[in-house]
Amino acid sequence: MTAESTFARLRTEAESQVLAIVAIGAALRFAVGATIGLGVDESYAVAVARQFSLSYFDHPPLHFWIAGGIARIAGTEMPEVVRLPFVLCFAGTTWFTFTVARRLFNERAGVLAALLLNVSAVFSLSTGGWVLPDGPLMVCTTAAVDRITDILFSTGRGGSRLGSWSLAGLLTGLAMLSKYHGVFVVAGTAGFLATSRPHRRWLATPGPYIGTLIALACFAPVLAWNAAHGWASFVFQGARATPSAGVHLGALAANVGAQMVWVLPWIFVPLAASAWRALRAGPRDAPRWFLLSVAAGPIVLFTLVSLRGDVGLPHWEAPGWLFVFPMLGAAAAERLAAGSRRTRLWIRWVAWGYVGMVVFAWSQASTGWVARLWPSAFEHGDPTGDLVTWDGLSGALDSLGFDRSRSFVAATSWIQAGKAAVAAGPSVTVLCLCADPHHFYYMQDERAFLGRDAVIVHKERAGDDVPVRFAPYFESIEPAGSFPVTRGSQVVMTVELFRARRFSRAYDTAQPR
Repeated sequence: MTAESTFARLRTEAESQVLAIVAIGAALRFAVGATIGLGVDESYAVAVARQFSLSYFDHPPLHFWIAGGIARIAGTEMPEVVRLPFVLCFAGTTWFTFTVARRLFNERAGVLAALLLNVSAVFSLSTGGWVLPDGPLMVCTTAAVDRITDILFSTGRGGSRLGSWSLAGLLTGLAMLSKYHGVFVVAGTAGFLATSRPHRRWLATPGPYIGTLIALACFAPVLAWNAAHGWASFVFQGARATPSAGVHLGALAANVGAQMVWVLPWIFVPLAASAWRALRAGPRDAPRWFLLSVAAGPIVLFTLVSLRGDVGLPHWEAPGWLFVFPMLGAAAAERLAAGSRRTRLWIRWVAWGYVGMVVFAWSQASTGWVARLWPSAFEHGDPTGDLVTWDGLSGALDSLGFDRSRSFVAATSWIQAGKAAVAAGPSVTVLCLCADPHHFYYMQDERAFLGRDAVIVHKERAGDDVPVRFAPYFESIEPAGSFPVTRGSQVVMTVELFRARRFSRAYDTAQPR
């Protein structure tokens, strides 16, 4: 057997292993997605995606377009249907993580990077199959970085490579259409080219600039929508980074701790060590320095933002940690090549431990068995309760004689508006009457519903007085019963209903129209 045929066989084996990881992971995520309801962010996304928009209040439009498109094509908003494209997105993310690591390091590094990515909670669970912007963001960013590494690190190719730069720009633009994090591919690549002497020559070619222009052109719908709506999305997202008085080290520690929990501590620590290794080596280790350049933006920015006092959300940094996985795969491959038994046991433990964790969480979310066996386990609320669909809403509306052609459902928060809209179906108009209605504010002009009757839906919570809160907006409000949100025979929460007669004025909000 020649050296070339041996290499080809090994390459085929590596690709087969990654395809097996992709297939097993996709099957597991689809099974999970088919047996549990949509979460609060997913319900909101599916609800507002019913109406096409150039962009949306919370995020750029791509994941809304995907969710709305698949629902219209399939004629249903069933969880397994709207989640399917996002399961496929993560399959692509896994593959491109493999190809990036393979090109920069070796085959084994690529396989291990793909495997470890699939056993990290924040990536494999939420990004891996939920209706969130992170799914298309990550497949587009890894595909873009795959093209850029091919340009920068493949030997024997000269010229400006305009076609490859253009494709990388298109993929980056699609990432920016998914989530604002996409801009870090542009910033990270520019930072790498400026600091790596062997690669600085690319700054004297038209390729990077043409790619950037293409990415910005893809982003044009977001700019157009924001320009027409008082730059609402930029104001909303920018407010999260507005500094407050003092330096809040406790918030910083909580932020890092949350990242560790969501990535999983036994993966986060080696990830951080891989990033530190790249930082210490600097531009001398060009492959790792490039990955760190792309990864650093979201990790550093959103970690330091917590110093203002707001802990933030742990998945904000995840698009950065995504590009550390090829480095972690390379480090694990080096240790395995050196005969490290500890590394081999660690890989087995994290893989099988993850499977056990998913089975535990999945079974609780779909059946609620933990809450039944140990009622005190969720004294402050069942965290999986928001994955239960409000199936009783349509029947409750019918029992009240709800007129779908003349009346509307009023929800008291954007979260509850999303759950109500998905449960009631597209034939029911849902208005979000609150100070922070998010994109519901742009779907309907509340003033068009003045004089109409409504049914207010409100998740029961101690201390809330719905009639008092909404008295300025309706001529009269009276309790109209409630319905339980159930998981099997288990009551997860209770939703209150109120008859509200003659909507008299739009709800007060600071969101620009």
